[in-house]
Amino acid sequence: MKRNDDDDHEKQPWSFNKKLSVVVLICIIAGTTAELSIRMIVTIPAGYKGVVLTFGQAVYVLDEGLHFINPISDQVVLMNIMINKVETEESAASQDLQEVTATLAVNYKLEPAYVLDTYKNMRNEYEDTVIKPNIEECIKAVTATFKAEELITKRAEVKANVDELLSTRLQQYHIDVISVSITNFAFSTEFNKAIEAKVTAEQRALEAKNKLEQIRYEAQQQVIQAEAYYNATITKARADSEAMLLLKISLSPEYLQYQALLKWDGKLPYLFGGGVLPFIDISTNSTKP
Repeated sequence: MKRNDDDDHEKQPWSFNKKLSVVVLICIIAGTTAELSIRMIVTIPAGYKGVVLTFGQAVYVLDEGLHFINPISDQVVLMNIMINKVETEESAASQDLQEVTATLAVNYKLEPAYVLDTYKNMRNEYEDTVIKPNIEECIKAVTATFKAEELITKRAEVKANVDELLSTRLQQYHIDVISVSITNFAFSTEFNKAIEAKVTAEQRALEAKNKLEQIRYEAQQQVIQAEAYYNATITKARADSEAMLLLKISLSPEYLQYQALLKWDGKLPYLFGGGVLPFIDISTNSTKP
């Protein structure tokens, strides 16, 4: 009996360990199954494409939304197809060999139809792989065709040239350039001093020109005033002369006699005591007695 009791005591621990192992195994299987179930469901957010990798090889692309994949062999890498911005600062030289530093901001987006090729060729490293190097090459190529001063005065043209060249270069990588902004051009200290001196000289020349124009204007005004005074004087003298001529005509004997005849009623005056006096000819300027 004692031997049997010892055997029962020895069998009980083994039975407990087996049960525990089974429980643990079930938990592991359940956990693994749950994890695999979770990994089967993939959600692609708006503005992205999902590149499916089967055992590490890019096979196909998922659009935005809910999808099911093989959780054992497949995994999904998200590719951003929204408009993104890359900012960079590049050093270059102008046509007149002035050192210039340009700060640019480029908005771009991946072509959705070629996301699989983009991932195969560059993964998610396309900014460092092709975008930034091409920006550097484009800004150097364009600034070399403009003088340093023109980079400021013709900034719109510089921007358009960079935009066109960069768009052409990135098109082969299926990357669309949305816009290019040149936020700043920085020059050397010596060049800035030269520009400042030139601007100061131009301002002084403009002030002198404006002053000369003012003097000319004032002189023209004086000439106009003198001519006006002269014309007014001549006009007044002519008016006075004509007035004197008319006055002289109005005081001539003939005109006075004509006026007297106009006012005569046809009756001759009578002398005291009878008789009619003949019409008397009055000559104001006559020297006869």
